[in-house]
Amino acid sequence: MAADGFAFLDRQMKTKGCGPVLAAVVEGRVVGAIGPMEICPDPTGADQLMPQYFAVHPEARGHGLGRHLWRAAMHWGQTYGAVYQLLQTEVRGASDHLCRSEGLATLGFLHDRRV
Repeated sequence: MAADGFAFLDRQMKTKGCGPVLAAVVEGRVVGAIGPMEICPDPTGADQLMPQYFAVHPEARGHGLGRHLWRAAMHWGQTYGAVYQLLQTEVRGASDHLCRSEGLATLGFLHDRRV
């Protein structure tokens, strides 16, 4: 996991007073996180759980930590009134596999040809 991901979350929490960040901790070390948790109305007025930074350190994958974080985030969103969430994943990446295994539908693909 890129170190800048956790640094991003730390900056968001310190400077913007954002919503909570959910973390997975193993032996005193943060190995995964999802957040900040925020709900905002979309252009139609429906409450959307906003996209979050979501990652589990590669060395900690395969133990269900990502799935626990994901489900906790979805529970948080539902508890606070989110109607839906749109996600972006890398095709065939770890988060794409998790989303598909959780029964989420693909709405489309975007190909970025920038190098």
